[in-house]
Order: sequence, then C-alpha cells, then structure tokens
Amino acid sequence: MAMLEGYRILVVGASSGIGRSVGVQAAQAGASVSFAARRADRLEEAVTAAGGRSFAFPLDVRDDEQCAHAVTEAATRFGGLDAVVYATGMSPLFRLADADGDVWRELVETNVIGAAMISRAALPHLEASSGRILFLGSSSVGRPYPGLVAYATSKAALHEFARGLRNEYPWLRVTTFVVGPTVSEFANEWDPELAVAMFGRWSAEGYPAGLAMATEDMADQIVRVLASGARVEEVHVMPDPPTLAG
Repeated sequence: MAMLEGYRILVVGASSGIGRSVGVQAAQAGASVSFAARRADRLEEAVTAAGGRSFAFPLDVRDDEQCAHAVTEAATRFGGLDAVVYATGMSPLFRLADADGDVWRELVETNVIGAAMISRAALPHLEASSGRILFLGSSSVGRPYPGLVAYATSKAALHEFARGLRNEYPWLRVTTFVVGPTVSEFANEWDPELAVAMFGRWSAEGYPAGLAMATEDMADQIVRVLASGARVEEVHVMPDPPTLAG
C-alpha cells in the first residue's frame, strides 16, 4: 500500500467517478494528492475519504487561468509534481441532429482544451521530476456509440493530443489510459427515454454494453500505472467477460 510513498499527484476531475477513486487510492498508497474539480462539496468529501496529505482545489477546466492556478498551487504545496491525472470528462447522450453548437463547445472545452491547458501549465514541473501525465481516454474511439458520437469525437481528439504531446516532448511520460465500460454517474443526466433506445441499439449492434467495471477497479489499474517506472504509452482496460461453465 506504500507504492506511491512520496509521490506528488494532481488529479483533475476528482470529485466523482474514476478520478475520485484514483485520488483516494493514490493517497492511501502514500501519495500527496491535490483533488481538483468543479464541485467543491464533493471534493471535500473525497479529501476526507483520502486522508493523508491531500487537499481540495475547486476548478473549472474551461477557464485557462484556473487551470494554471490549480497546477501552480499543487506544485507549490507539494514542492513539485510527479504526476498529473486528467480524469475530467463529460459524455452527454444526444443524437447528432439534436447536438447543437453549445453541446459541442462544452465537450471540446472540457474534454480537450482543459487537458491542453493543464498540460501546458504542468510541463515545467513534470520535466523537473521526470514525471508522468495520464489522460483518461475512451474505448468508444474508433467505433463511436450511437448517441455518443460527439463524446467519442472529443475523446479521439484527446488521444491525438496525447500522441502529439509525447512526440513533442520525448522526455515526458504520457499515458493514454483507454477506459472501457465503467459504472459511473455519466448516465445519471441522460434522458431516460433516449437512453433506453440507445441501449437497445448498442446491444443489437454488438457494442460492449452489458458488462461494466467498477470505478474502484479501474482506478486500481491507473494507480498501478502511476507507480510503474515504465513508459506506459497506451493501455486499454475492459471488463472481463464471465467464464462460461460446462
């Protein structure tokens, strides 16, 4: 449990879901963790659960200055940064005909531009520590789910950004952690009628829709990557189908 002892980590998108679980598990493994996200009340709950050397930093990744401030604050408090985890993401359920410009802009600002601004601010700190930045990608890239095409498009851009960041700064350990179906709060805000229709399509058309991993299990795999000294460039994690008996 002390495999991250002494590590200094900023987790962006740490108020719920995988990001929260990563922050809590990293803190319990010995790391100092800055929990950053929009929902201040949820952040404080996460910090309490994490214990140790953790603190909360309210952050809207759509604001460039807030992104820079979040990185500076974490690096100042901890005396540097060893890793940044960009777990912020939104995945609204819309048919393309119903996804207006506001939907697209918020997706790109949250899932892509925020990642770029956090990376920009973190580069000098990660260079000093030979650190790692890890982005949560999506297994929907390459075969977007109906109803989640806008989301998958933004994640495809994030995947490409990670490749470019790795190419431009060869010293930086950049990991794209491709997340398969996971139980999360994303679906809580989906229109129930549209969700039923889309789940029916996904099942009929062979999209992975029946099995899902727990956020804690996905976070456990991420923490293992953070603790690794290897240059883990891209890893896909999917639910393991049950073994058929007989």
